[in-house]
Amino acid sequence: MAVISSNTFNALQRYVAVRLQQGVPVVDADWNAMEDTRRYELRAYLKWFVGDGVPDGNDGFRIVGQDVVDDFLISKGYTGTLDPVRRIGRIVVDGLDVIVDADVAFRSQPLHTSQAGAAALAAALGVPVIDELPTLDGTAAVYLDVWERLVTPAEDPALVLPGLGTESCARMKREWAVRGRSGTAAPVSGDVDYVAGHSYYLLATVTRRTSAGNVRPTDVGDRREQRLLMPPSYLVTDMLGTAPADYRHGTGRPVISFRDAINALLRGELPASSEAAILAAAGVDQHRRGFFFDASGGLDVVWQSDRSGGVNQVFAARLDLSLFSGGFTGPPEQVTTGAPASGDAHATLVPGGDVVVAYTKGAGPNADVKLRRGPLPSLAAAAEQAVAGTAAVAEDTPFVVTSGNVVVVLWHNASTNLWMYRRYRHTDDTFLDAAPGLQLSATTTTQKDIHAACDAGGTVWAAFRAGGDIHALSYVPGTGTVANETTLDSGATDLNPFVLCRANGDVHVYWTGGTPATIWSAVFSSGVWGAAAAVSFPSPVNPAGQIAAMELPDGRIWLAFSRGTAPTRDVWVAVRAAVGNFGSPIQLTFDPHDDMLPFGVVDPTTGALYALWTSDRGGNLDLYYKRIVTAV
Repeated sequence: MAVISSNTFNALQRYVAVRLQQGVPVVDADWNAMEDTRRYELRAYLKWFVGDGVPDGNDGFRIVGQDVVDDFLISKGYTGTLDPVRRIGRIVVDGLDVIVDADVAFRSQPLHTSQAGAAALAAALGVPVIDELPTLDGTAAVYLDVWERLVTPAEDPALVLPGLGTESCARMKREWAVRGRSGTAAPVSGDVDYVAGHSYYLLATVTRRTSAGNVRPTDVGDRREQRLLMPPSYLVTDMLGTAPADYRHGTGRPVISFRDAINALLRGELPASSEAAILAAAGVDQHRRGFFFDASGGLDVVWQSDRSGGVNQVFAARLDLSLFSGGFTGPPEQVTTGAPASGDAHATLVPGGDVVVAYTKGAGPNADVKLRRGPLPSLAAAAEQAVAGTAAVAEDTPFVVTSGNVVVVLWHNASTNLWMYRRYRHTDDTFLDAAPGLQLSATTTTQKDIHAACDAGGTVWAAFRAGGDIHALSYVPGTGTVANETTLDSGATDLNPFVLCRANGDVHVYWTGGTPATIWSAVFSSGVWGAAAAVSFPSPVNPAGQIAAMELPDGRIWLAFSRGTAPTRDVWVAVRAAVGNFGSPIQLTFDPHDDMLPFGVVDPTTGALYALWTSDRGGNLDLYYKRIVTAV
């Protein structure tokens, strides 16, 4: 009879090895502790770093219905000569490698209650007998029960050494049995059929009928985790284009799974992340396209809201793109306080990482244009500077554009009905033009509808609504030269201008015009303006409200617009290759509420496209965003 000292291994002690000392006895407890330490590390590795299930190229422990009453086959999952390494059924359960070397029927297992001596064997092993499959109209769970036990020479005479005629070491044996129970899960701690020290794994579910106990092939639902394999590291790079070490740290991961992306394409949708609000709160959030990427890998958003005591103020927030799934972290930074910042703020990024935000302070004839400049996390602490503050004259609706070391601040003067500008040099925090600024164009307008962008050479291009037409021009901040002025006319009422400066040097102006509305464009190329023309789509677009255009690094142009009528508009996009016509519109938002004022920004580092818009789906107007998968 084996005499073994009490087990001394305790994983929580964090012992990782047994060290032999000189001049001390070696006892069985030391040997066994060493063995248990190695076994524990292997089991922990398999459990937590590989996982449970059947390895790739193996089919062990498959449950096969054979149309036999209350019975089924436990398949070893291989054919041919037995080989414990290559041709044997196996499964990892709770970090334990369990093998099956022969097919066996469920009811033929020695522990099954139908077998002679099952009760005595169960008592000897200290485990329950295997009960018959439950009789019910419903589902039974078929699961693997795994445990380990001590084997001595009393059971296995081969453990007695012939030369000595005495036993040496005993053995630990891994046992298993396949059992059934009502339901769809294997036992867990607290269940009546759970035995401490045993590990359980769901192999299959079986449909049961009281009218017929036969287990048919179609009654079995395989629930094994299959094809376990640790893939080579280059698979991550091949699939995702990122280094395995970065992927393991959670960076460089796709915004959505490949499965979701493929399913979206099959549905005729754009693969994209889930829609999310930008720090939604009670109140009305509005934007004028104050969105941009910073040099630290963040998406910065500046908007205006009356969420603070019902008084409209400027707010800002940042999304860390390396932690995209975490969303925008709040609360947002409240940039302005005091008198209302009357709802038309705009912002731009300057070299070095600071943000310049321009906004209107006050209302009516007391409306003035103010400016702050500083890093986003502390923009509220930056000094407020006056840009335009003519007494008794409403100066509002600012728009800012960065051109080299200068930020051009545009705004509307309600006294002259002219668009004005003033240059702010961010490198030394000075204005190059005296207050109240200079006239951008002699074209008068009471409509405060403008958009501007800077091309690669530093020229600022602006387009604004004047009467029923769109007026466009270029402005060189270094010289103060205004040129290339033109009037763009669709022949109907024109509004919602948007300027896109392309990488090839061309400048596109898009706008909406006509009844029903369509999208128009004109292109400045090789020093001249082309004629205004309706943008060609395979089917009518009929935009409702503002539009936006973005160019991807590969030259594709994305047009974003709302379609439908309030209060159930949705955001759509149309895509054009580097040259050619736009494709059919693709729906981007599907909420039954009002989605409007779309905009998009392209990450200059990755080429990823982020769509942003306003929606009332939360009960009041909030800003929403999603990342669109534009290429693989």
